[in-house]
Amino acid sequence: MCCKEFKWPLTSFEKLNLTELNATASFLKRIDTKFLLTTKQFKEALEYFKKDFRVLEISGQRMFKYDNVYMDTKDFKFYNDHQNWLNPRTKIRTRLYKDSGLAFFEYKHKQDSVTQKFRYDFPIDEHGIMTKWKKRFFEWVWQSLHNWEKAPNLTPSIRTTYDRITLVSKNGEERMTIDFNIKTKNLRRKNGRVVNLKNLVIIESKTLKADALALEVMKKHNIKKAKACSKYSLGVIYAGLAEKYDHFSETMEEIKMIRLETLRWRRRNQNIKSFKENRQFTRKALKTIMK
Repeated sequence: MCCKEFKWPLTSFEKLNLTELNATASFLKRIDTKFLLTTKQFKEALEYFKKDFRVLEISGQRMFKYDNVYMDTKDFKFYNDHQNWLNPRTKIRTRLYKDSGLAFFEYKHKQDSVTQKFRYDFPIDEHGIMTKWKKRFFEWVWQSLHNWEKAPNLTPSIRTTYDRITLVSKNGEERMTIDFNIKTKNLRRKNGRVVNLKNLVIIESKTLKADALALEVMKKHNIKKAKACSKYSLGVIYAGLAEKYDHFSETMEEIKMIRLETLRWRRRNQNIKSFKENRQFTRKALKTIMK
């Protein structure tokens, strides 16, 4: 999947800058809803978002590169809490905004359907490292949310990288992120392999309202809400680090079908290319015989 496929449709969107984004839709407490799409489905849906959404633009760019390193306990407590659908659930990561050179340590706390996010910025050379100050920040937030229970020890576990488009509704009540070119890597092994989730687009609507605009568009395209979807959890599963993942089985099956579509298109294009080459060879052979 290539950024160029989405670049042209985005030119027709009204733009907003980072200051406007933070002023109108900086939801650190919100309801998250996710959808899984193919590249083709997203390109079709993009036209419907144009009426109600503006696109984030910074220095002429409308697509941005993200690099996340997730932290977890030795026995993957945070992944297993999600797998077992426990409340509350936690995600800890360092996030590097590669285009702007900004980095944040982020603590995400999800209780039922509501997500809270706590974060602070740090020097980019500390990305992916659980420094003393990150540990203190994590411990403070953890204890304040868990009745001063001792915080667990964390180390880097999974890296995820992707490209992102950010749309914000014109009424300022909804933010939508679109992630593609998603790759995951196991950091618990020295030579952990990179898994490329080709053809997968993850849309996440972030709002304080249940009747999100994104949901209306998805219904028009017969796209259901993802039952359970987390890029961190996907990374753990694809790395073979999950003892079980039945909670994510439906999502994994959907992603499998999306990735298989890429193979089908590749084979189709190869067959077309072979057919054209064979036809060209036959024509040349006939010309030789006729001489």
